[in-house]
Amino acid sequence: MDIKILNKGNRNLLICTRNNGTIEKAEIGPNIPFHDLAHFIVEKHLGLKHGFYGNIYNGYTVKELSDKEIIKTLPVESVVSEIATRALQSIWSGACSIEQFNSLIEAEFKNLSINFRLNLTEEEVFQMYSQYDELITQWKQLKEGESIEVRLTIKP
Repeated sequence: MDIKILNKGNRNLLICTRNNGTIEKAEIGPNIPFHDLAHFIVEKHLGLKHGFYGNIYNGYTVKELSDKEIIKTLPVESVVSEIATRALQSIWSGACSIEQFNSLIEAEFKNLSINFRLNLTEEEVFQMYSQYDELITQWKQLKEGESIEVRLTIKP
């Protein structure tokens, strides 16, 4: 699936083009690209099929993925993706260290009674952090009207 985020100044545009040619577009806020780019890195690295982008790939809209009733019906990978995405953003912001990544995620999993093991090495976490930092750097250099484009392979 091709993912494009267009810099529109105070608002931005997320455009996801599925392999079947259908497109999902959504207006997103000024800081949302950071979160959406973190989702890309996490889902790519972990091979998640039902994270944010996996769900879009499978036909959901961004609006549906914001609906609490729909969220409750999604596979556990959706929550795993969200938690790991927030943890990656926490490293980038300095709120936690690479060494704390797994324990931060495990604490949220325990709090939500989620039985899912990631067990990422510090090297794997560092790779995700580095890739995320590179995308954020690219995003910050964009002028209004320019976009960042990435491709996520979601295996059935």
